[in-house]
Amino acid sequence: MTARAPSARAGGGKRPAPLLPERLLAKLWRAREGRALRAVDGRRVQALYAGRPAPGHGPDFQDAVVLLDGERRTGSVELHRKPSDWRAHGHDADPAYDGVVLHVVARAEQAGPDLPVVELRARKRGGPREPELLAQAAREGSAGLRQMLVRSGAARFRERADAAARRIAEAGAEQALHEAVFDALGYAENREPFLRLARDAPAAELARLARETPEAERAAALERRLLGAAGFGDAPSGADGSEPPPPRRSEDASRSAWRTAGVRPANHPRRRVLGAAALLARAADEGLLSACARACAGGPSALEALLTVAGAQGTLIGAGRAREIAVNAALPALAAADAPGAEGVFLRFPAPPENALTKEARRLAGAAGMRLSACEQIGLIRLYRRSVAGR
Repeated sequence: MTARAPSARAGGGKRPAPLLPERLLAKLWRAREGRALRAVDGRRVQALYAGRPAPGHGPDFQDAVVLLDGERRTGSVELHRKPSDWRAHGHDADPAYDGVVLHVVARAEQAGPDLPVVELRARKRGGPREPELLAQAAREGSAGLRQMLVRSGAARFRERADAAARRIAEAGAEQALHEAVFDALGYAENREPFLRLARDAPAAELARLARETPEAERAAALERRLLGAAGFGDAPSGADGSEPPPPRRSEDASRSAWRTAGVRPANHPRRRVLGAAALLARAADEGLLSACARACAGGPSALEALLTVAGAQGTLIGAGRAREIAVNAALPALAAADAPGAEGVFLRFPAPPENALTKEARRLAGAAGMRLSACEQIGLIRLYRRSVAGR
């Protein structure tokens, strides 16, 4: 048994102050935004932006901007009561923490990761300094702010359409849309594995499978194929009874790529795969691109209805996610494919649901309480990323 170190009281010294809980440490970290700090190793630290609070699995703050001895770094900030909590919580083996640039602790008395460590104890006065672009937006007033957001949102739409055009030139319009829709189904946690799935089970293969399957059985056939490719179930045999091609990676490897920690059951990747299968089955006769173009002609509500999917187990793709798919995937792809009216529909689309990023961007831009369109919300996110994260 390891001997316990003598306490401060046993040696007649003062008992150390209690360690701050992480929720209070987070408030203290945000209050220090813009102020000069000192790392435990002596380096000068300044938090130009403390970062946005990140819900769920991963570091406590994302998109933080810090100066470390004058060198600008952008990344995540992790908070712990003491440095050793980093390994105790398993962060040293978790790729989600690879982008951490600063470790903030209540007391730096034990070994931790090989990262700059800042110890925060006492609260100092002073408010946060807002990132430049968002501070400018906050000074514009509501009318000026809306104009700024629309310009930014329209610019982001054109950026997405240009990216879609490049992918169309490489893989064709149907596959480009297929990948964009799957990417949007992945949320932040599973975008990469969903994109791999879209390439492992490409649009042309799934369309052929659907056409060769009776209409009533199409969704089930597509489910089996997609679940098998994703590692969530066995891949089905081909329509002629032959065995399917071997998967491009092992089932165990594909399963390990999916992130489920901290993901709500309604957003579990398997459930989203089922939603994708149902959506592709619905559009099998005309193809997803043509189905989206036809719905686009009916305006935002028609396109949202096409992309919303209900299943026997409840909603597989809800209205909020359908809006995300419409404005971030379908409409840019349609614009790149020269479908008429795509940008006009984008400008009229209602905003998808709020998330931690949009709420933080609203706070910084002085847009709290404003009702935003999808274009304005996307413009706000673009300003946030350009202002805070430099991208």
